[in-house]
Amino acid sequence: MAFLNGDELSGLIGPMVIRRMDNGKVIVQTKPRQYTQSKKTKSTTGLFGFGSKVASRIRAQLASAIGYYDPSMINRFNTPIKAVLNHCYDKITKIFNFEKDSFSRLTDFEFNIKSPLINFLWVKPEMILVENVLKLTIPTFTVGKQLIFPSDTNVCQMTIAITQININQELERQELMYDFEISSDQKNVLSREILFDVENATLCIASLGLYYFKKTGDIKTPYNSKAFNPANIIGAIITPGVYVPPPASRNIHKSTSPEWSRSFSIKF
Repeated sequence: MAFLNGDELSGLIGPMVIRRMDNGKVIVQTKPRQYTQSKKTKSTTGLFGFGSKVASRIRAQLASAIGYYDPSMINRFNTPIKAVLNHCYDKITKIFNFEKDSFSRLTDFEFNIKSPLINFLWVKPEMILVENVLKLTIPTFTVGKQLIFPSDTNVCQMTIAITQININQELERQELMYDFEISSDQKNVLSREILFDVENATLCIASLGLYYFKKTGDIKTPYNSKAFNPANIIGAIITPGVYVPPPASRNIHKSTSPEWSRSFSIKF
């Protein structure tokens, strides 16, 4: 319904709306339309939102290694995660059918493009899965040549974090971590193997970050910042097998956290 106020019309006339803006101008616009989403559209929208949740949980589990990240990182990281989920989702069974290497495209993803890890660590850590053991191997490297120290730093903490996420069950376990320090006075750092026990049907993504310090006596001053924080992804694997839920706990204390926690959900 439209109203006549002097020589001026306002309100609804057919498919058009006439109204006066705060600045005094009168505008004519089409009547807002209501759209009904199809089941397919709702499913696509739900899958898109679920991808953001999964990416968020991955980042949370890798936070110890990621540290600071560049402003575009979240969108850059969400894109391949959503692409993998969309490719692996079965719309009939409504489950994800993952292969071991479904998330392999995440390998070498840089969390801070202003300071890529590859510019500071000139050896490539390797990750393999042997049954339910995830083995990371860091090759022998030379300090100063294959591990670069920024000026005014003399200690580097190498931190590795690994996710444990079961996407179909919408569950996650506590992340796995390992770190060690390297001094700029060292000449060579010998190869080392790091072993982690992992569960069946679990997304394991390993990330490595370098944290630099200026150490004077017993005091360590952090060097890393939003503009400088080398960290990337070593590799990503879906462990084979079938998820077996743990036996029900008889512990009645609510303060005790379960081995698996439900931090996200699928609502398509």
